[in-house]
Amino acid sequence: MDIRQTSQFDRILRLFAIFLIILMLLFIVVPLIFTVLGSFSVYWSKTLYSKGVTLKWYQYIWQYYRHTILRTFAITSATVLINVLLGSMAAYKMTMTANRNSPWIKLAEELYTLPMAIPGIAIGLSLAQAYPHLKQIGVMILVGHVLYTFPIMLRTVTGALRTKNYAAIDECAASLGAGPFYRFFKVIFPAIRVPVISGAINVFMLSLGEFNITFFLYNPFVMTLPVGMYEAYASLRIEAGSAFTAVFLLFAIPLTILMNKFGKSQQV
Repeated sequence: MDIRQTSQFDRILRLFAIFLIILMLLFIVVPLIFTVLGSFSVYWSKTLYSKGVTLKWYQYIWQYYRHTILRTFAITSATVLINVLLGSMAAYKMTMTANRNSPWIKLAEELYTLPMAIPGIAIGLSLAQAYPHLKQIGVMILVGHVLYTFPIMLRTVTGALRTKNYAAIDECAASLGAGPFYRFFKVIFPAIRVPVISGAINVFMLSLGEFNITFFLYNPFVMTLPVGMYEAYASLRIEAGSAFTAVFLLFAIPLTILMNKFGKSQQV
């Protein structure tokens, strides 16, 4: 194959890759556009606006599910905060300990990341059966979100700590008399703030949209946005469900953009 044929083949591959990217975007974006448009419809049947345009579905969602929206962000924020602290500290302990290469440490790391391999439905059902009293007061939703997203933070921080010789830095700080908490918060944590922020962004978005675990752990008084959307689609009109989805996107998309920009700014 000569240079001209190679160049032509590369051009075809590039065009094919662009086509696949555009096709994927269409499959992602077009349904969301139709959902948002349907949220303004009085009655969505064969056509979107056969009976006119309205905002009543948004008024209904805000009137009856406002507490759900606020509670969702409270649970998601608490999940991020807990995982940033616990995930970072667990990663620090496993990578800085003297016997960090022992089989027991490896086993502990695998057990910590086990929720990534278990379906969320199984985790949610197991927690609901094991702790029914905590489910009644709504605590188990936070517990489920923390357990499900914890491996993301742990893997992100563990990988960052293993890219450089942070163990030597930690040992130097210890030789100067610094305690473990001081070494973690004043020496190691500032050095890995970028991976921590990246992990926090992933935890936030995963917790915000988590449904499978939450479905088995919520009660009528404590639920999150994804469960509220499910109830809206299952028991109300499709227009109300579309309005609920649009409200979710109204919060999720700007937050995703802002948090990713913040993460990029920390890398500069």
